[in-house]
Amino acid sequence: MVLHADVFTGYLICGASAALGGTTLRLVEATDDGARGALRDCGLGFWILGMGLLPAGLGPLASHPLMQWVLGVSALLGMLFVGSGLGSLHGRRLAPQGLLMLSLLMVLPLTVAANHDAMTYGRLFPYMLLLASVVMVWQGRDYLLRPRGLAEQLVALNCAALLVTSLARLVTTMAYVGPVRPDLMYVPEPWSTLYAVLYGVMPMYVACLLLVIVNGRLQQKLRARAAVDELTGMLNRRAVREQATELLDRQRRSRAMTAVLMLDLDRFKLVNDVHGHAAGDAVLRLASQALKTSLRQDDTLLSRYGGEEFVALVPVDDPDVARRVAERLREAVAAVDWHGELRLTPGVTVSVGMALVSGDEDLDQALLRADEALYRAKRDGRNQCQVALDAA
Repeated sequence: MVLHADVFTGYLICGASAALGGTTLRLVEATDDGARGALRDCGLGFWILGMGLLPAGLGPLASHPLMQWVLGVSALLGMLFVGSGLGSLHGRRLAPQGLLMLSLLMVLPLTVAANHDAMTYGRLFPYMLLLASVVMVWQGRDYLLRPRGLAEQLVALNCAALLVTSLARLVTTMAYVGPVRPDLMYVPEPWSTLYAVLYGVMPMYVACLLLVIVNGRLQQKLRARAAVDELTGMLNRRAVREQATELLDRQRRSRAMTAVLMLDLDRFKLVNDVHGHAAGDAVLRLASQALKTSLRQDDTLLSRYGGEEFVALVPVDDPDVARRVAERLREAVAAVDWHGELRLTPGVTVSVGMALVSGDEDLDQALLRADEALYRAKRDGRNQCQVALDAA
């Protein structure tokens, strides 16, 4: 009786932990479909698990065959929903049809076995438990293969522990000789008590890890939004200034040059005045796309610096390469089909001012020189590149 009480107490703690974890997850608001699906499915799964295991605290009634059926079925269904939720965070949510088929595959045989006798039910349950564990591990495989942080690695560890213990339970159940155990834990001591403790803490622990993961992704999204210009998808002014320091330091260490390019769309105010601000926004989007496709993405910085002005920082080997990059950007904007896209005639062009950074010159000084070169490009007729004088 002490053994049974210990295991049932573990089930009771597991049920309370799962119910609390499910409630906590349901209270959290997510900003993307993957996180919403994860919180919804995991929350529902923990609730099913909790409601099925809480009757373990009913004393002798917990040994009733109906309670054993509820305990087993709720554990399996809860695991399926939690597995679906784990997959949602990596775009692998179980389809409703698949979830339904797996549920029927587990519940129907267990129902038939429960109607046959308790020992048959007890011997079949570990097979279904192992199947549910395999589904959870499969759904959460990205947490093991491509984890995005410590929290995801710990989720993978929990899934692996559940799989290993399920396999061990199947082996010990098949080897078991003795009376029926209402707790379905056909595992010798001290393992049965250890399993009960593991099951008791696992739901709330996994729920906490999910909250950490969702919160981390929300922070990443907020940081990304804070760094990106909403209209063009480029870095904004603040973000490029923050990232420029690292790029310039890296170039100095390797004794390489950096081209700082300041670009300004020609006669953009006229576009706004004649065609409206919606057309102006469309011009900015098309121009930014042309600029982005003309630069390497891995080692360059490109931003909308303000209004119709853009700034690019490009690692270069020598001044000739820098001039070719500036010309390529100018030609890319001029080559856009402005008439076909927006019925603009003449099309939009861009003027470019370029400064080469070497030595200890900081970004502000380089931008000032590039801006002076840009002014000359505008003054001398627009749609051209001008190179700044060397830094003093």
